[in-house]
Amino acid sequence: MADLSKYFDTIPHRELMKAVARRVRDGSVLRLIKSWLRAPVAEEGKDGTKRVTPNRRGTPQGGVISPLLANLYLNPLDHGVNEKTSGQARMVRYADDFVIACRAGKSQEVVRRLKKWLTAKGLTLNEAKTRLVNIREQGINFLGFNLTWRRSRRGRGYLHVEPNQKSRRALREKLGDILNHRTLWRPVKEVMEEVNRVLRGWAGYFHYGNSTSVMGRMGQHSRNRLRRWLWRKHACRRALWSHYTDTRLQQHYGLYELPITAAWKAH
Repeated sequence: MADLSKYFDTIPHRELMKAVARRVRDGSVLRLIKSWLRAPVAEEGKDGTKRVTPNRRGTPQGGVISPLLANLYLNPLDHGVNEKTSGQARMVRYADDFVIACRAGKSQEVVRRLKKWLTAKGLTLNEAKTRLVNIREQGINFLGFNLTWRRSRRGRGYLHVEPNQKSRRALREKLGDILNHRTLWRPVKEVMEEVNRVLRGWAGYFHYGNSTSVMGRMGQHSRNRLRRWLWRKHACRRALWSHYTDTRLQQHYGLYELPITAAWKAH
């Protein structure tokens, strides 16, 4: 697992513009991007004084085009690892966070080559957030997923991928923010729309790999949370379990059902 130190703040403008120019031929667009990158940073101190600092490196944080430029600058690293290592290593990257998987005994060489490439590009590896892991002995968390090496019922080893504990807790907290005693005054239809947006978004991201059991547990949690909210909203006049059944929650109230069968996404 690896991370880059202050990546967005340290991208060299000259090298970045060269990478952009290989894909964009319109001179006016290139000048616009260059001017945007070099726009000075204006800051106001606590005493009200304003300070303007020249911007010679990096892409502005929060800029709409910053993620695109940041990905463009690291794109050669993706191809270098995935296409030029003869199958000895594979990389999965999201912005400046990435994981490189390699064969046993090859990790030190991969790290050495990685550091060399980053130095040539004016970047630095974040040593504090970079570590070598034997996936057969220790799992890792990456992009909200937990990856561990397990054995199937037939005894075959496989990489088990499912939503990690932090991601599950985040979903429970979001549902708790919507379905609680402070929201009992809201119309049921309005609340259901918000709940379903949260569930669909979570499922759209995490319906991957070996998420079947986690989806089942989180689906049960969402149903329990909703039935208790409805029970309180309707002044507890109906039986909690016999009236607000799973079928009723889904068919009458329209609760989105988290997909149980996970499918590996094609790359």
